[in-house]
Amino acid sequence: MRKSLLVLLILSAAPALAQESSTSGLNLTLAEAERRAVDRNPRLATARLEIDAADYQVALQRAAYSPLFSASILQRSQTSPSTTQLSGGQELVSTDSASYVTGLTQALSWGGGRIDVDFSGTRTGTSNVFATYNPSFSSSATASITQPLLRGLRFDATRAQIAQAGISRRIADVELRQEAATMLATVRRAYWELVYAADALETALESESLAQQQLQDNRVRLELGTVAPIDVLESEAEAAARHRVVTQAEGAWRTAQVALKQEIVSGTSDPVWASTIVPVDRPTEAPRPLDATQAVTNALSNRTDLLVMRQQREISDIDVRLLGEERKPALDLTVGYGLNGIGGTQILRQSGTLGSEIVGTQPGGYLDVLRSLGALDYPTWTVGLNVTLPIGTRAADAAYARGQVARRQADVRVEFLELHIAAQVTRTSEQVRSTEEQMASARVARELAERRLQAEEARRAAGLSTTFAVLQAQRDLAAAQTGELRAQLDYRLALVDFDLAQEAA
Repeated sequence: MRKSLLVLLILSAAPALAQESSTSGLNLTLAEAERRAVDRNPRLATARLEIDAADYQVALQRAAYSPLFSASILQRSQTSPSTTQLSGGQELVSTDSASYVTGLTQALSWGGGRIDVDFSGTRTGTSNVFATYNPSFSSSATASITQPLLRGLRFDATRAQIAQAGISRRIADVELRQEAATMLATVRRAYWELVYAADALETALESESLAQQQLQDNRVRLELGTVAPIDVLESEAEAAARHRVVTQAEGAWRTAQVALKQEIVSGTSDPVWASTIVPVDRPTEAPRPLDATQAVTNALSNRTDLLVMRQQREISDIDVRLLGEERKPALDLTVGYGLNGIGGTQILRQSGTLGSEIVGTQPGGYLDVLRSLGALDYPTWTVGLNVTLPIGTRAADAAYARGQVARRQADVRVEFLELHIAAQVTRTSEQVRSTEEQMASARVARELAERRLQAEEARRAAGLSTTFAVLQAQRDLAAAQTGELRAQLDYRLALVDFDLAQEAA
């Protein structure tokens, strides 16, 4: 009934505002306002997109361990002058070749190694009279692994980037929590500000109604000759002053409406934007018990800005680890195995003498090459060590020392922030206690103002008081009622700050 009366009072006192609204009133609880903000607030949508971007960054860094395939095809034709009898021609020697190369490279996520597999093939036709195959086919298949034994064995830049991308992803999660906590605190403040503005407007309207009633009574008494014209003038002045207070309260109420709508709608096309919000929840009389020590413990465990700073400290740890790895000499082991095959139309000669007469040919083709590869006819083994040892490590040592300094600075920043958070939570808990006491004092002041007004009205009816005294008592009651509402608002806002101090900056 009280909420319905408030809506009627608001709409009757502000008809222009009622015409602007597309609905008569939208009853809204604090929980519903929070849910709408989580679902519709554009700031949270932006923070969620940051998480998606962080996921893609992690995928981008992990792509370094995806296999890489390469292929190339080459057609080549060459004509060369014959400069010696061994050139294979009287005047010119022509060679036509077609080749292809395919390769597969796979970086290893463990040990920092790399595997390379290559396969190539060539077809060559030539006018060289000394050729033993014409056309000739050749292919080779090789596989090798390169494994660092010192620098890069336990850690390298790729693994550092993947680890840092994972930390950035966790930071995005924490920042979403921080944005949500900050946004919900803003919604709670806006909701309680609207509750205060609505109740203050109701109080102002009731005070104006009392002043109008007093004015009507004095006008009747003036006609009866029981009061002087000055009493009517005082009543008229008081009614005008209280109407001005109502106008100010209406403006504050409209501003509070916009502030809350801004947090719970996705845009001006949202139906709520054109609605008149009627807050359902009201401040409770019973104060909430507080445990400042436990609150500090909770804040040091859950505070989002502290979690972000600790994650950033982990990034510093990764930097120091990578810089320490870079101080080591490079020692890489390479092991490879290859196969070769050859085939084609073989040229048969009368003897093994260079340039002997051709007596025939033996047809062949690429299948001969494949059979040769399969039979492991021409294997090749390679084993090697590659050592890179810098002469002097001043640059690496300096970079490592600088990284350690940055790591210690991160520790100091975390410690400073922990102290700041503990102090902030303690201050907000003291603010809650202070506003709780102020709320109790304001309630007593309002009760006394009500009793004083009743006493002055009784004295006025008995002819023992004046109109001025009654009007003053009415003003004092309105001020006491507004003060109590303000104290209740301050208490609720202090609780919002106390809860936020345990979650986010």
